[in-house]
Amino acid sequence: MDTDSLKILGHLGRIGYSEDGKPRLKYRAIDPADRYVHCSCGKPDCWTEQIVPLREHMVALFRAIVVCDFEGQFGIRGQAEETWPGVIYALQMAASVEDVFADPSHVDDSEAGLWCSAAWEHDEEDREAASKYAAALIIFNFVWNAYEAATEISAGTLFSVDKVPVRARQLFKAEPGLTSDVWAFDISYRVARHICSKLPALKESVDSIEKKYCLSGASAAAELGRVFRNYIAHGADKMPIGDSRAACSRFYSVTRMLLLLIQLLILRRIQDPAQPVPLSVNQDRGSQRAGLLLRNLHRHEALWLEQGLMPAVED
Repeated sequence: MDTDSLKILGHLGRIGYSEDGKPRLKYRAIDPADRYVHCSCGKPDCWTEQIVPLREHMVALFRAIVVCDFEGQFGIRGQAEETWPGVIYALQMAASVEDVFADPSHVDDSEAGLWCSAAWEHDEEDREAASKYAAALIIFNFVWNAYEAATEISAGTLFSVDKVPVRARQLFKAEPGLTSDVWAFDISYRVARHICSKLPALKESVDSIEKKYCLSGASAAAELGRVFRNYIAHGADKMPIGDSRAACSRFYSVTRMLLLLIQLLILRRIQDPAQPVPLSVNQDRGSQRAGLLLRNLHRHEALWLEQGLMPAVED
């Protein structure tokens, strides 16, 4: 059996069967995106119950930028891909990831999986872990690109001598009141910080954010994002073996935090937060105040939409 045939078998390893014999997909590589944090408090008002899945968050942010730009909230009434080009495209790409297939055994010429069931099962575990890890890394990288683009646009000429991630930190430090504008920002930062601090190679740098440099709020989050991105970009992270949930959680917790930072960066440039903007440029879904939309778009809509601005329901 040739290598290509082995690849096909590896992909088929994702297919299982339900109790009634129907084929089903065992997992998708993006599954951990919706399970990177859990809470057992059971309270209906728990933030983990109110926040939308990560992929929906990206979609909501993309659409919010589009509608705000359509209504001239950034100075001119035009196209979002013209005023926020890097942000729009990167968010679209991050949200577009449906699944990823990765096979670490591609470099192994022993073909042990053909002759040994234990070796095949081990390869299957590695395929799942690698696929989930690759998906998390891809999504994180696109959102990081969106974050850097948003920083450059929002900051304008401020702190222009610094590198982009440092500009973001400096900007948020100069405007400490921004974090109160976005729902669940603080808890999202604390979750990302807690998860990243579990990595031995990151613990000292993460602890220094608040203890040594006395950063807080969005400036601390911006620094955490910078530290984590450098950790990934410089090759310090190792691909997981076996269960990849812990490995993915650090990517997705920081990704969520970056999305909230992007919302803050956009809020800075909104000209009239009280002005209603449509929830969609293509569908009649009513409108909401621009500021309210950008502060809450990552919550389930029933929890924050102002009903008076929603479209009337026909009998």
